[in-house]
Amino acid sequence: MSKPQRKPLISLCMIVKNEADNLARCLTSVRGAADELIIVDTGSTDDTIAIARSFGAAVISFPWTGDFAAARNAGLEKARGTWILVLDADEELDAESKGELLLCAEHVEYEAFFVRIHNHKGTEHASPVITVNPILRMFRSRPQYRFKGTIHEQVAAAIVEAAPDAAMHLSTVIIHHYGYADGVVARKDKISRNLSLLKEQLKLNPRDAFHQFNIAVEYMRLGDYTQALQHLQLSLAEAEPDTSFTHLLYKYEIRCRIMSGDPAGALDACNTGCALFPDYPDLHHIRGILLLQAGAYAAARGALRQALVIGTSPPGYHTESGMGTYLTYAALGQLCQETGETEEAIICYTRAAQLQPEPFALLARLVRTIKCAGRGHELAGWLEAHLPPLAADRPRLAGLLLAEGCFAAAAEVVRSGGEVEGESLGSGGALPESKSPGSGGVMPESESPGSGGVIPESESPGSGGALPEGESLGSGGALPEGESLDSGGALPEDESLGSGGAVLQGAAAANLLQLLEQVGSTPADQQLKHPDIVSLLSHPAAAGPDYNPPPSGSESRSARAWMLLADGALASLSASSGYGPAAGRARLILPLPRYGGEKGV
Repeated sequence: MSKPQRKPLISLCMIVKNEADNLARCLTSVRGAADELIIVDTGSTDDTIAIARSFGAAVISFPWTGDFAAARNAGLEKARGTWILVLDADEELDAESKGELLLCAEHVEYEAFFVRIHNHKGTEHASPVITVNPILRMFRSRPQYRFKGTIHEQVAAAIVEAAPDAAMHLSTVIIHHYGYADGVVARKDKISRNLSLLKEQLKLNPRDAFHQFNIAVEYMRLGDYTQALQHLQLSLAEAEPDTSFTHLLYKYEIRCRIMSGDPAGALDACNTGCALFPDYPDLHHIRGILLLQAGAYAAARGALRQALVIGTSPPGYHTESGMGTYLTYAALGQLCQETGETEEAIICYTRAAQLQPEPFALLARLVRTIKCAGRGHELAGWLEAHLPPLAADRPRLAGLLLAEGCFAAAAEVVRSGGEVEGESLGSGGALPESKSPGSGGVMPESESPGSGGVIPESESPGSGGALPEGESLGSGGALPEGESLDSGGALPEDESLGSGGAVLQGAAAANLLQLLEQVGSTPADQQLKHPDIVSLLSHPAAAGPDYNPPPSGSESRSARAWMLLADGALASLSASSGYGPAAGRARLILPLPRYGGEKGV
């Protein structure tokens, strides 16, 4: 006698169309978590159906009617599990979340679970997370729980209607979403499709706060902030006080007002939002930026400190990566520069770089700040002590230091990177003390940002915002003939510095040290010439493995050399002269080096 088949615990229900590029990754991610796979196909013409069946999925053909809820519910009708898990093909369950998802399924006292959707900038798991959004994605399989809405379909309302006292839990299960990656939305023409469906729904029910919110989001994607603001205000007027997306209405209103040139209105909306949602770090961060831009430094400091006190956003809020953590520390560092608190700026930029997943843009700002504080000789020691993973990427770090004109620190990085063929910069030919990198630069324990939290009030800097995208200059390309120091020509291809993380050694390192040695032998009262700097910037280390030079590399390097000469001239102005403070500020806002794909901090 055969045993009765066990009822599935979790049924994965999906709707798809032409998702051959994504589906296998999604289905692979739920192995060991979902017992049943239900795929509703709305008209695929690629290999989507074959891929689904290869995973053992039940495939339901459902001709597209323009109604997302109808397609979702067709899958729910076939599901046999205790729980319904909803994913899209451009998503995947985080490998570390499988255990938690199965644990959630054991808790039948709940009717539904929210998960945290990590929206990625790219189409790979390693790409940066832009936003995190809590969304209801797993619920009990009951006949009365069905999706509603032809677009942005929801099931939460049906659950509450059928069971007003239903318990729902905010889990920390992570689902990675790649559908908003650069180019994906445009490629699939999602915006025009969504706008068409939403306009039809608003004709039927113009007071629907959720549809008003969603159409505002589509207009924001199009850059039409005037239309978006109108719909946000209509949504705010109709939304119930406990509506789950109300915090986003204020955040998006602020953004629309900023983009429409209404900073005063944006600050008013921010003040209202912060009062209603005091534990939402994103609003406090944005408020700090707005106050900084208005010159209200003390209030900006308080707002950004409050964002840091909260830290990472509570799970019920849509949040942007870095608000309450590294972006806020970077903003505090920038305000510190505005108010002349250079040491505090260094502390904040260091902490921001420690927390930032892609920290080289922040590292460029940190290097500039330390250099302009007259502590360039401490750079190598400081980075080694506080940012060891970045300091270990010696080719990239050497490139940044060269591009910043920190030649002595670059020499220290190259020299400590490994064995150098021939004579290195040792006791003979060492850089003069005034140009030599120091061995220290360790942050005093009382001033260290530590592993979390905010900087103590007595040591806390102010606030600031992101650098404008235009405040950066690339470098790269060939060196024009006749502009070389006595370097002996270009390096052979097999002796280049290699890729990120490689050890600086061999002929490439010796060649660079030879160039730096010549810089070090320049008399203190004799400034380097433009061709000398161009030669240094033309070394393979000056580009770095990830540097993104503009098409005309030689012109870019020449321009950067002039910028470094201007920086030297500004640095020579006496701090006691009337021009000293202005010169110091001018040095800080000179274009920063930038690496491929970066858009500033």
